[in-house]
Amino acid sequence: MKTTFIEKQKTALIKKFHVLLGQAKIDNEQKLNLLSAYGAVSSKELNVYELTELCGILDKIVNPEAIELDKLRKRLIASIAGYRQAMGATTNIDEIKAIACRAAEVKNFNRISEQRLRSLYNAFNKMRKDLQNVKALTDDKIKELKMLN
Repeated sequence: MKTTFIEKQKTALIKKFHVLLGQAKIDNEQKLNLLSAYGAVSSKELNVYELTELCGILDKIVNPEAIELDKLRKRLIASIAGYRQAMGATTNIDEIKAIACRAAEVKNFNRISEQRLRSLYNAFNKMRKDLQNVKALTDDKIKELKMLN
């Protein structure tokens, strides 16, 4: 019998679930409490979505520093998007990640270090504010010149 993609994915998620349980030092009783929230007694009774959700929860317990990095990545993305918007340019997530990678001199967005994420966030925010200030000054000067004419 040929296994489908969903079945392979489910098998991999079950393995990941049990590895994360071990890393989080969760005993059998606590595991059953987790599973009972989904109306299951065994991890094999869960579907792919439920397993993904549970693995996400356990991953946050095992890797709390990953949550902070995720927040910093989202802040950097928002900062670059704000800068591009201040320039009057439209952009998408792929362009934003490419800009961040070029600025950080890395090939993969997820490889940007925590310290570099913070510095780039501050740099793009500063550039955005500078653009907005220059725009406000030029708008004021244009208004002033219009009044003189």
